[in-house]
Amino acid sequence: RVVRSVQSINMTDVENNTESVPIKQGEDPKSHKDRKTGSMHVGDVDFDPNDPAFAMDATWAEVAHSCCVHSPQEWGMIFVGICMVCFFLYFFLFGLELLGSGAKVMGGCAAGSLFGDDTNPVAGLMIGILATVLLQSSSTTTSIVVSLVGAGSVSIRQGIYMIMGSNIGTSVTNTIVALGQLGDGDQLERAFAGATVHDMFNFMTVAIFFPLEIISGYLYWLTSACVKNFTAQEGEKWEGPIKKIVSPLADKVIKANKKIIGAVAEGGSCDDFYPLECDNPDDPTYSTCTFGLITCDKDTDKCPAF
Repeated sequence: RVVRSVQSINMTDVENNTESVPIKQGEDPKSHKDRKTGSMHVGDVDFDPNDPAFAMDATWAEVAHSCCVHSPQEWGMIFVGICMVCFFLYFFLFGLELLGSGAKVMGGCAAGSLFGDDTNPVAGLMIGILATVLLQSSSTTTSIVVSLVGAGSVSIRQGIYMIMGSNIGTSVTNTIVALGQLGDGDQLERAFAGATVHDMFNFMTVAIFFPLEIISGYLYWLTSACVKNFTAQEGEKWEGPIKKIVSPLADKVIKANKKIIGAVAEGGSCDDFYPLECDNPDDPTYSTCTFGLITCDKDTDKCPAF
């Protein structure tokens, strides 16, 4: 192969009446004529996809050299690009966090009033869907359902259907994100295609397991066997690494009071959390105020801007 490459290079040199320019030690070759294998890389000064040299195999050393060997200016541009990607990715996640918190504040009472021990499986499924659409968080819906089941307000069977519904309701979030690409038709098409993959996965999963659960109750019996002779005890709440990074800034803007949802689901009312009272209205803190739809940060004892 190397012999054929050298022959191809020599023939090309003869036809073009050109000579390869010697390069310095450690310098990245800019032409396929400067490489021992004669392989052509994207970015070469004489790059031509129709040239036979484009089909030549590059060595791993050439691949590593092209990938990892850069000038100081190129490394600087790479560093700036990585920083910009991290910056905009952080504020994208920050926006999603605000979206979820705002949805909990606006729809917390309505979502809490949906929960109940209805014996109709379809009703339980729809409750999970609507609650997740209002809260924009399937994890919040699931945690509320688990709390209500633990308190005896909702049966285990009904809780299973609600959690199935939360897996469908969470698909609304990716549709909202896809709508952010409205400015470009091609990007919008690709974004909706990706969102539809997520939607169909959840729809098909529920379409399979929902009727099986109604007919056989296998999830109920399986979970009952898993927790047999189980003794409940206090545990720690796990928080994902992304949430730990985004939440400190988001909590300074708005922080939803999740207790309202559980209280309304157990038969309470949003009116029970009003009026708001603070010992010092000019300097509200977690320890000196009562809370409504919005709460303060227990760890820092500070209240958000809104």
